[in-house]
Amino acid sequence: GDVYKRQIQTALINFDDKHKKFIIEEALEKFKELSNCMNGLCLIKKVIVACAKFPDLMPKLMSKMVEHSMELAQNPYGNYAIQVALETFSTEECRPLLGSFKGKYAQLSMLKFSSNAVEKCIEKADLQLRNEIITEIISSDKFLILMKNSYGNYVIQKVLSIAEGEMKVSVGVAIQDSICHLTDKKLKAKWAQILNKSS
Repeated sequence: GDVYKRQIQTALINFDDKHKKFIIEEALEKFKELSNCMNGLCLIKKVIVACAKFPDLMPKLMSKMVEHSMELAQNPYGNYAIQVALETFSTEECRPLLGSFKGKYAQLSMLKFSSNAVEKCIEKADLQLRNEIITEIISSDKFLILMKNSYGNYVIQKVLSIAEGEMKVSVGVAIQDSICHLTDKKLKAKWAQILNKSS
């Protein structure tokens, strides 16, 4: 329960490395359930950051995150676990996690919590991987829906602001091609303005 979580958090602060490592391993065993509640998330954030000091625990952490990535991304607390990992570790270390969303980036962009995780993934990815994610989003049959979606529209704006060179042109073309299919005049004007500002 909550007392157990608090005890672990205290131990992570006060114990020596040997004991900390044992506690991290214990928490990783319960990674999914801890990541999906508010008190557990506080602990998981500390565990993720602590894993940076114990490189041999990284593969276990990443395999847990990859195994539950879709569920974590869509969870009000779990999505923060993903964001903390992306902020804490290098792009290379996060590659398995970034790859676990392949083929699902457009779908995740439409949901409240996972859209935040998608934006962080786009920021974290190296140029090649970022271009792959962007290509997946702009060539998705959900692109028009994303432009109209309360969360997806922010992902597209992020994509437009972060894309470079030819990829930025491709994003602009995708938006331009979709504007004519929008029936809402205000939305049409909004996207035309966004495009105008970015050029």
